[in-house]
Amino acid sequence: MTAHSVHHNAAEAVTLPSPLDSETVMLLRTFLLRHFEQAQSWDDLRKRMRKKGYEIAFRAGHLVLINEQGDAICTGSMLGSPLAKLAQRLGRPKLRVDQNGTASFFNG
Repeated sequence: MTAHSVHHNAAEAVTLPSPLDSETVMLLRTFLLRHFEQAQSWDDLRKRMRKKGYEIAFRAGHLVLINEQGDAICTGSMLGSPLAKLAQRLGRPKLRVDQNGTASFFNG
């Protein structure tokens, strides 16, 4: 894992999304889960999410889906695709870590 320091708001960095209602989770799973399952690499997953209007980041050891406004909306686990499962299949992502070490973003 490659780590580079990046300055981000510490309060924002540690914020994990609140649990979503079941209807929203099901809609997101229907809309996005197949992209998580079919991605061939981390870069492929990022491109797929960008096409859908999302980014992925890592906070407090969780993969987090970020909307166009920069808000964390859910974790990979909420979608049915936890970070551990993705890392096992895609390998460890190359990340840059914020100053307090609680949030990471793709390097490059």
